[in-house]
Amino acid sequence: MARTARPINPFYTGIKIPYKYFCDRERETDEIIDLLNNGNNVVLKAKRRIGKSSLIYHIFDHPEVTARYNTLYLDLFGTTCLNDFHVLFQGKVLGAPFSRGARVRKDFENMAKNLSISLGEYNPVTGNYSLPRIGITPSQMPLIPLDELFSFLENTKKPNIVVFDEFQQIQYYPERMAAILRSSIQKMNNTRFVFSGSSSHMLTEMFNLNTQPFYKSASPFDIRELSLDKYHIFCKSVLEEYGRRISYEASRFLYILFSGETAPMQETMNAVFRNSRPGKEIDVDSIKGAVEILLDQRDNSYREILSRIERPNTRNVLYCIAAMGIAGNLTSSKNMHYYRLDSASSVQKSLIALQDEKSPLIKRLSKGIYVMDDRVFELWIAREGNYLDYKYAAAEERFFEQMELEYPKFSPTSPA
Repeated sequence: MARTARPINPFYTGIKIPYKYFCDRERETDEIIDLLNNGNNVVLKAKRRIGKSSLIYHIFDHPEVTARYNTLYLDLFGTTCLNDFHVLFQGKVLGAPFSRGARVRKDFENMAKNLSISLGEYNPVTGNYSLPRIGITPSQMPLIPLDELFSFLENTKKPNIVVFDEFQQIQYYPERMAAILRSSIQKMNNTRFVFSGSSSHMLTEMFNLNTQPFYKSASPFDIRELSLDKYHIFCKSVLEEYGRRISYEASRFLYILFSGETAPMQETMNAVFRNSRPGKEIDVDSIKGAVEILLDQRDNSYREILSRIERPNTRNVLYCIAAMGIAGNLTSSKNMHYYRLDSASSVQKSLIALQDEKSPLIKRLSKGIYVMDDRVFELWIAREGNYLDYKYAAAEERFFEQMELEYPKFSPTSPA
């Protein structure tokens, strides 16, 4: 058997990462698989850019899961209504390898016999399966009832794992989607569900309020940032495979700069690898050079985001938060004057607009304290304002302050 070719760049920046080049998460992987094996549905919560979706695909690739389960992954982020969900869910079910030749597939073919449609074909010579091709718009798509699709999953030979990523999106549907799904899901024994999302407070309410349809119907599982030591060991071992070295100081600077967020760290290391050569150690300056590349790549995107913010005061509030790093007392006379903010009420309106649930530019750490949601955007604004070096110098202090705010320690008083 031919060996799999070594990747040109081992620092993957997409969602699906080869098993060998996936960093750690061994404990999380084992615990989630154990929950699923023991009949539990799972609510998987994590901040954005932590690697939640990559972890899901990593679990799908685990030998125990591939041998025991069928798997389906649905990203609900772009869906807006029941019909969007139905089309997406049906397409995933019908397109799955385990549905070839199934009755539900044949039913759909009969429904679509007068339409220009192909559900794909299996080539026994190459072993490849062609993807479905549909020559109609989603609004014309014949739909199998949701109950029948869930019923099909309930009767597959192997049990199933179905992941609804960004599950909180159903709360924006005009229909009462949670109640619709619960009526089918609560009857399922052959399928385990993972309800994944980046809006922790919305998922917490959906599964912990006794007025919600999914109340106590799944086991909560929170994911935090990778540890600095684990990420350094990962980078060190991967680079050694390619004859390269990285200092601990460089790994630490990268980790602190992005507050342990996996996605921007991987993007930076991807750029570092492209610009490094065997034999030369990657240092802090190498990281800074890669960050500049990252900022250049996103220049047009960030300018477009700013152009869509119509109110100058809202842009000024954003600049203020970017400059301060961890921003508090935004309505103080000092900050109002220095950042040319209009009024306290205007600042409050701007904060609400910048925290838009679907595309937030800032996030609240605690009452009255805010940070940029996208750290790379913050660094880009700093470069445009000619104070990027200050951001580098203040990164460590800001990192520890943010960790204390995001993960406060509680010490309950013991009874006398």
